[in-house]
Amino acid sequence: MRVWFLVACGSLPLVGSAAAACANAEDDELMTPQPDAAPTEPVDVPDSSNGPDAAADAQDDAALEQPRCSSDGWCATALPDTDLLVKDIWALPGYAFAVAESPTLGVKVLEWSDARSQWDYIDDFTQNEPGGGRYAGKIWAPNEDEVYYGVAPGYVYHGLRPKAPATRWSWERGLLGTINLSNPDEANPSYWKNASTRVPALGVWGTSSGDVYAWFKNTIYHSTPADGGGLEWIPEYVADDTDAAAEQIYFFDATGTSSNDVWFAGGRSRSSAGCAVVVHKTASKYERIADGVLTGNSSPCATRAGTLMIGGTEGWLTNIQALGPSELIGLKGARDVARISSSDVGYSVALASVPTKVTASGLNSLSAVANDLWLGGSGVVVRGDNVWDGGTYGGAYELSSIALNGPLGRAIYQVRGTSNNNLWAIGVRYALHKTTP
Repeated sequence: MRVWFLVACGSLPLVGSAAAACANAEDDELMTPQPDAAPTEPVDVPDSSNGPDAAADAQDDAALEQPRCSSDGWCATALPDTDLLVKDIWALPGYAFAVAESPTLGVKVLEWSDARSQWDYIDDFTQNEPGGGRYAGKIWAPNEDEVYYGVAPGYVYHGLRPKAPATRWSWERGLLGTINLSNPDEANPSYWKNASTRVPALGVWGTSSGDVYAWFKNTIYHSTPADGGGLEWIPEYVADDTDAAAEQIYFFDATGTSSNDVWFAGGRSRSSAGCAVVVHKTASKYERIADGVLTGNSSPCATRAGTLMIGGTEGWLTNIQALGPSELIGLKGARDVARISSSDVGYSVALASVPTKVTASGLNSLSAVANDLWLGGSGVVVRGDNVWDGGTYGGAYELSSIALNGPLGRAIYQVRGTSNNNLWAIGVRYALHKTTP
């Protein structure tokens, strides 16, 4: 049985390797473990009792009972509860912030401290009040003393570290847009999720503490101080230029180098077709850099006049990271790493696909650290070394072992870090920390 958390196959676009991922949904590792006990509060959860995770639980739990490290230096850290699905993480020197989902606890926010070598909950639980906590969006922290995260059905939370004599983090939240929670069509979070990669169209990112953006569905918001304190989220860009009633546009990620150089990634979609979308904000305007045209529910993406066409595997651009003011990388179609560059003559794109001989599973996260690329997927972490050579594929991808007491066999939702000595790979019931090159 599938309930709201995971979109049933066919309810949203499944393209390229994404379609294969949904076709094999009962065989992948993206499902939530069955709860060990009934929730203490009403929390909608997926039922995966018939999935492969149930069979793998005993092996995985034994592997993570005590901290262990893989041959490539990925070490398990002890989570405060055993049923956490760690969905996103933001790493800082000495710290990390993560957002997780639990069938018994709802959405939870955690902080890691190198000094304490442990995870602690820091949320105030209001995110799980009736009508909230349906799923977690992306998390971002400008420094170790404050953090932002998104949570369905369209909230952004901002937390500040306590100052003595206070001992608890303080939180405020803002609602993005106008949502009628009594309307199932608006309150149903599955409407805003990609069925194959489970990427929420909800998140937050900023260039600094005073310059923070959020996205929800097809709209980009910018924070501004509100009367009476706190933040107000002002819509600055709406992608509503769909070509048919069945077509929708979503945003999934953001990155940039300054307040005048911010990028947003997403997709234009129909039933089983999709085009990658990239929007660039400069000092003067928002500009649609990449897009495409869909002529049917299963037709391939075609070139749209005036925009860059990102070819390769059919699908959306779900993870992006700026390498500099004129260079951007992203994960497209769960297989291709796209590099977008700008120059005096315009924008160009180069692709470096991850070969199926390295991993046949779809990938759902990407990070660039030092000169390496790190990608996470279905039970694997992939490391890319010099994958471009003068704009042409010429490097190598290889698996980075995350096997502890045997293979984990679970999805990696995100790989992220500050250096090759401070990397995280997070997923179902685990958070792996790599502190060696």
